[in-house]
Amino acid sequence: MSAAKARKAKPKTKAKPAKAKSAKAKSAKAKTSKKPDAARPFRFTAAQTVQIRFAGAKKPEAFRVDDMVEATMVTLDGETKLYFQYRLISNDKRNQDGSDRCFWFLDPKPVGVAGAMAPSLWQPASEQTLHGYDAVGAYSGNFSTKSVTSYDGSGSLHVVKLNDKPRYRMRLDLNGQREFCESLPVTIGKGDVLSVSG
Repeated sequence: MSAAKARKAKPKTKAKPAKAKSAKAKSAKAKTSKKPDAARPFRFTAAQTVQIRFAGAKKPEAFRVDDMVEATMVTLDGETKLYFQYRLISNDKRNQDGSDRCFWFLDPKPVGVAGAMAPSLWQPASEQTLHGYDAVGAYSGNFSTKSVTSYDGSGSLHVVKLNDKPRYRMRLDLNGQREFCESLPVTIGKGDVLSVSG
């Protein structure tokens, strides 16, 4: 009986290292099969609150997305660029005349894609003209839009470099409406908070 028990015990001792090898193989397979996160198609949704921290402010200012469109632009340089246009309205403040405090945020599709339109933040310009400035071909051109919040349309961007400061001025024509804006120096931090440095 003792000899028979010894024979039965042998397969059990051999089976243990086999299980360990199997677990290691599964673990290694799981690590190598992990895929990188896919690029985000957009940074903000139409229902999202956008946080903008202005220079000198103790906390970010909250903005709602008033308008969001997906735009396809053929630039003056002959390139096709995909990006989102967001019209942002402050939930916290209004202008001195009581009107909405609004900004435009342009962001490439997908987020962070190389060679696309760089993220940019624009505020209403006091000077309503582009006279005397040359267009920046990589960021100017006609575009068509697919709206997320209202209706599809078309328009054009005309962006110029200002000579006396490291900023740009933009004439935005969208669905029959025209606005002049100037760029703000912006960086994007943790949680997609937009920080304006000046």
